[in-house]
Amino acid sequence: MQTHNNKQAQHLRFKLRAMSLASITAFLSNGAFANTPDIDLDTIEIRGIHKSLLQSLADKKQHSAISDVLSAQEIGKFPDKNVAEALQRVTGISLTRVMGEGERIGVRGTTPGQNRTFLNGQNIASADWWISSQPNRGFNYTMLPAELVSKLEVFKTPQANQDEGSLGGAINIKTHRPLTTDTQFIVTLQSQYSDLSNELDPQLAAFYNYVNSNRDFGMLFTLNRQQRTLRRDGLESWGWHQAHFKESNDGKLTYSDHDSADIKNIWTPSGGGSAVFQQERLRTSATMAVDYQPSATWQFEFDALYSQLDADNTNQNFLWQPSNVFSRGGVINDYQIINNTLAYADYSKVDPANTEPFSTSMEAIWRQSTIKTNSINVKAMQSVNLWQNEYQLGFTRGSGGTYDDNTSQWSANSGFSVDTRDKRDIKTHYELNPNQTENWWISEVRNDSQHSVDQEWYLQADFSKALIHNLIDSVDFGIKYRNHQRDFERLRSNNGSYSDIKDTLDWTLADFSAPFPKDYLHGIGSDETLKHYAFADTQSLANAYRDYSFEQQVEQASRFDIQEQTSALYTKLNLLTDLFRANVGVRIVNTIQDAGAYQQIASPSSAQTNFVWQEQSKHYTDILPSLNLNFDLKRDLAFRFAAAKVMARAEYNHLMPSTNYNVTQAQGQGGNPDLDPYRATQYDMSLEWYFSDIGLLSVAAFAKDVKSFIEFKRQLEVHEDILMTIDRPINGAGGNVWGIELSYQHEFLQGLGIITNYTFVDGKRDGNTTQQAFIPGTSEHTFNLTGYYENEWLSARISHNYRTEFATGVGLEMQDDFSQIDATFSYHINPNLSLNLEGLNLGDEISYLYEGSHYSPKAVYRNGRRFYVGVRFTY
Repeated sequence: MQTHNNKQAQHLRFKLRAMSLASITAFLSNGAFANTPDIDLDTIEIRGIHKSLLQSLADKKQHSAISDVLSAQEIGKFPDKNVAEALQRVTGISLTRVMGEGERIGVRGTTPGQNRTFLNGQNIASADWWISSQPNRGFNYTMLPAELVSKLEVFKTPQANQDEGSLGGAINIKTHRPLTTDTQFIVTLQSQYSDLSNELDPQLAAFYNYVNSNRDFGMLFTLNRQQRTLRRDGLESWGWHQAHFKESNDGKLTYSDHDSADIKNIWTPSGGGSAVFQQERLRTSATMAVDYQPSATWQFEFDALYSQLDADNTNQNFLWQPSNVFSRGGVINDYQIINNTLAYADYSKVDPANTEPFSTSMEAIWRQSTIKTNSINVKAMQSVNLWQNEYQLGFTRGSGGTYDDNTSQWSANSGFSVDTRDKRDIKTHYELNPNQTENWWISEVRNDSQHSVDQEWYLQADFSKALIHNLIDSVDFGIKYRNHQRDFERLRSNNGSYSDIKDTLDWTLADFSAPFPKDYLHGIGSDETLKHYAFADTQSLANAYRDYSFEQQVEQASRFDIQEQTSALYTKLNLLTDLFRANVGVRIVNTIQDAGAYQQIASPSSAQTNFVWQEQSKHYTDILPSLNLNFDLKRDLAFRFAAAKVMARAEYNHLMPSTNYNVTQAQGQGGNPDLDPYRATQYDMSLEWYFSDIGLLSVAAFAKDVKSFIEFKRQLEVHEDILMTIDRPINGAGGNVWGIELSYQHEFLQGLGIITNYTFVDGKRDGNTTQQAFIPGTSEHTFNLTGYYENEWLSARISHNYRTEFATGVGLEMQDDFSQIDATFSYHINPNLSLNLEGLNLGDEISYLYEGSHYSPKAVYRNGRRFYVGVRFTY
């Protein structure tokens, strides 16, 4: 009987492959599955949450690879404003938040740059608005609102027909298709309230789909416009490094560059402050999709996406700057060293005769930032007998950055003390009152900018032939060519230093004073934390800057252009028997990498003529076999096993063929275009029990044996006939990442249920017992819990997301444990109209980063809560 059923299913697949989408719709509606044993139509309830969970589990069961799926309805039930925030609910996904909004994701303990994001199976490009951002291979999800998604697929094991480049997993964002969606019009209007900025912002999402009466032509449009006025309060401490000190007879410390120092290798801060970041975000996204089926043999699809994020922002920070004290002959009057860290220090003034006679500053910055993402894809599908062929051509481009970055620095000669002995607090004291605006004089003005482009065009052909065979169900093969380019350019002004302006600008902070924000650093720090200081009116400063003629030049030390041409061939056998279904295949990828950057050849580094553009090429080939094996042990019990070789390419800035240094300090850093990709062999298995139509209990285990991690090595090199200490990325020791995933979802009563999952990940580098042994992106524990209730008139969800600390990959920086509670409620007035209420970060959680130990904090940030109220209309 089982063999007979499999033959029925195989015959049905052959028939469906040869049919158009419109024909399939009619075919299914006429009872095509009436005699198939695996579908029980009586169990399908047409309810919102229930229906979405049912669809997600059906897709998960159908996939040959180990995967998780979120359907559009399920995404809509969460209070998530972009795709990354929706993905955080998936087992094994860890979310990186920036300014309180989900920006990038990692899969199974990997960094964002080690995972791929696809839009309908193709790469999607992105850029970054932050002036100090280094180009990242990970996708910037702030560009994609959750409303444009039909389905989110998280593939944790690769298949030969899937693009390479993922060490952890691949995310495929599927948008709605016109011919599989009824004609409808949906509009959502909301108002957002941010309790930290105390502002109301409008939100709009619109969806329209048209299908003609013959169901052979359809068009779909979406429009999304989200505004957000945000504020982030924070304590910062940056530039921690090892330093030597000489100690005088009276116990005072002087900074030293010599090995003869009395106190050596003390972990020391360069500076920090109390920072207020404010931003006006406006994201506008539009998509268009067209489906056309002129015959049963051919079908054509066209997709276009445009998304723009305007992210103008200001940042004001009252600073403490030990680097100024050290460089200008000041001393440390009193100190305490804990765990080899300068956890408390009382810094002196500097000599007033110094060319820059001040010890610390207040900094006001205002920026105009915009990034864009575009994507176009054309697909032609052909069905001929048992052949299913696809041809695709597309282009994607992400561009932008900060095109106007202005800084004013206001300085004074004041003694100050810094105390980091208490966790999550930075206590400071200044001899001069931070609120007396007349004491702080203009000491530096800057006008900079930054721009990057990430773009790719591709050409692809895929072929699949169904076979009438007892073992081989079908054979797939294909070819793909990708041409990818990433460049980066930063402009710096070079005529706004103190020596340039001291005789021409006589501004004090009193000339540009502004009211200080209310409730600053509420819930952060202590009574000795600086929570109020002189604030600047950045609009008045912007007007004053128009009278100053800035001179800009390219910051050649950071300029680069990376081009990658990849050619891929693959073949895959899809197997089907009474005992199992599987696919086994191999993908062969050839990469030609051309890296260009400015190489410093002389000093000083401020002179453009002391740099020369150079290029270096690298060529490598990867053979990536993969196996996905699925056993249906029972009707509701599935066992999966997978094995594969995978790779992920190095970050772009690590591939720069350049070295930049300081002759006086005889040290510097450089890139390495000879870096090999991350390469790993991975093994996965899972056991999935589908105990009801939307019930799931599953356990999965995975192990990744990574051949080599990229790390920085300090080595001696000769530049300008001087022996220097240079930090350079290399392919270092390998290591392993392994973990366990648990997932459970169950509806206890009609409409009342829970969805929960837990991921444990452990990873270590070979032969390394220091803190640098931590693998970036790896949180040991990640946990999600969602409770939901739904009836005819009410839909509600409350979700909790938690992850433990992890290394960010920037030096010794660690992101501490973080959790967030979100909720959403919908009241259905009638089938066409509903009221919605949503809340994000209801616990008002604090984000905390440190470097090395808790005595060396990097940042303590509060982003506040967000609330949404609105209406949704469907016609």
